[in-house]
Amino acid sequence: MARPEPDQPLLPSVLDRLIDLEPGTTTEARPRASARLEELKRSVRRDLEWLLNSRRLLASPPPGAEHAPRSLLSFGLPDFSHVSLENSEHREALRRTVEEAISRFEPRLMAVEVTMPEGDALRRGVRFRIEGLLRVEPSPEPVSFDSTLRLPTRDFVVED
Repeated sequence: MARPEPDQPLLPSVLDRLIDLEPGTTTEARPRASARLEELKRSVRRDLEWLLNSRRLLASPPPGAEHAPRSLLSFGLPDFSHVSLENSEHREALRRTVEEAISRFEPRLMAVEVTMPEGDALRRGVRFRIEGLLRVEPSPEPVSFDSTLRLPTRDFVVED
């Protein structure tokens, strides 16, 4: 990822640049730097939720397809609907998979670490804590998100 100049404004994601929340307005007001940072964090949170709720099309890449692991065919998580999340080994495997997917497909975050709080009950879901550094200038900004995998539906909710 190219590093922007220190005086360059934070660049929203491609999706955020394509969405026009005020189509009747011909010019957009420039938000303050702190507002842009909060907006960027919200954008990352939303995109993390989309990533974690997407399922891969490929279980494993075909032979000779060296770029497949970083392509849209591998975007998201593998299907884990058959996995027993009451098993601690399966939960740990899912934690690693979540961490790898974020590291691979969310370029705005670096030094990603996903942890699972100890002693959490499985009644409603499996909780994850996502921590990393948001790539902004002049220095990376620490961020963290709390995520819950809801057991009945197997969907993720990501919160600030």
